[in-house]
Amino acid sequence: DDLVDGGKGALSRLTRAQETELPREAGFGFIDALTDYRRAAVTSRRLVGGANRIVISNLAVVTNDAAAKRRAEIFLQDLWAGRESAEFSLGLRALGLAPGDVVALTLNGRRRLFEISDIVDTEARKISARSIDPEVFALPLAAPREPVVTLPDASGPPQALLLDLPVWDASTPPVLTRLAVACDPWPGSLTVWRSVDGASFQPAAVAAAPAIIGETLDELPRGPASRWDHANSVRVRLSGGALSSVSDARLFDGANAAALRNPKGAWEIIQFAQAELVAERTYRLSRLLRGQAGSDYAIADLLPTGAPFVLLDGQLLPLARGGDALERAVMLRIAASHRSHDDPMALRLTMMPGPAALRPLSPVHLRAARGDDGVRVTWIRRTRVNGDGWSGEVPLGEDSEAYTLDILADGDVVRRLHATTPQALYSAADELADFGAPQSALHVRVAQWSSTVGAGFPADLILTV
Repeated sequence: DDLVDGGKGALSRLTRAQETELPREAGFGFIDALTDYRRAAVTSRRLVGGANRIVISNLAVVTNDAAAKRRAEIFLQDLWAGRESAEFSLGLRALGLAPGDVVALTLNGRRRLFEISDIVDTEARKISARSIDPEVFALPLAAPREPVVTLPDASGPPQALLLDLPVWDASTPPVLTRLAVACDPWPGSLTVWRSVDGASFQPAAVAAAPAIIGETLDELPRGPASRWDHANSVRVRLSGGALSSVSDARLFDGANAAALRNPKGAWEIIQFAQAELVAERTYRLSRLLRGQAGSDYAIADLLPTGAPFVLLDGQLLPLARGGDALERAVMLRIAASHRSHDDPMALRLTMMPGPAALRPLSPVHLRAARGDDGVRVTWIRRTRVNGDGWSGEVPLGEDSEAYTLDILADGDVVRRLHATTPQALYSAADELADFGAPQSALHVRVAQWSSTVGAGFPADLILTV
């Protein structure tokens, strides 16, 4: 009876929104005060109906999951309760009404509640309102869930080994120092920070996966270099990871290469065809190739138990390259990537790249033959780079070809000869001056020279003349 004619031929107009215009799910993002103020989210969903829309709001509100869930439920149900909208006009007696007020409207014998949203005053009060259900707001508040603080896995200090190896790949400039890192448990990734002055550190590399590091459980006697060692085997206990056997073809293609550090700190590169699991994280390695990549200089007479073992795979990080990095001290810090370099658990190391990758390899196949003019010593040179080809002579690998031949007596050098080809003449006059008589055997030491690092690895043996 309070409605007046708004000039449209009807006292009221009622509009009902389609289901497809309404959301099926509503979600709130908020700051959870019970879980160290971390971001969280709750959702409310209607189980019936043909709506497919989703409404999500990220709120700058500090609350708990129960209060946020209640608010999401009220928000979604209120949207559906307000599905109907009404337009009608009232007389000037309704001046006390304002937007936000709730009124009851009876249409076609049905009483509904509406919340006024807009009022336009002309000759009458034109009102727009939406349907509302007060029971929606009476939803009880549930108890918040018990907070469960998930602590990150404890991460111990990283384990790291610096390796100065001969040239193992064809990278240019050659890698002087590689780094093998591991950690138990693995924190996801480790960042290596470097500094030359100790004052400022910069990220140098990131280890996305741990290297396979271990130690030997047996003594390993000296074995033949560059050919099968069927007599010896060694057990290795790993800190993590696994090893496997490979075919000879894969082995010759570079698979199953590892480094063993001798008591003097030099690394011998070996390859193993057989890896047998004999205990937890323990493998017996057999069918060995020793002294690979020219590392025969590092073969120990007896490698002791507990020698470090590192698998040479893609997880090793190259840290120093080229002659510019040689003998330059660099301070390293290794820490989990989500922590800073000054973390108390960060590992601190000092890296001093050595010349192992730049030193010429020792000559091989030394021979001595006596002639009228003296003893002629010959040998075959090896190369540091691109030496695996079988089509002709290997490249020189140095700026120029140069050698020194030392003649020794009781461990002392009595004569040094220089050569530019893989042979040298120890004249009869020099032999008489050094020993007083022709010798049936000579202790010789031959080394190829580098213009960068000087003498390479020597070949030292006694030759029968």
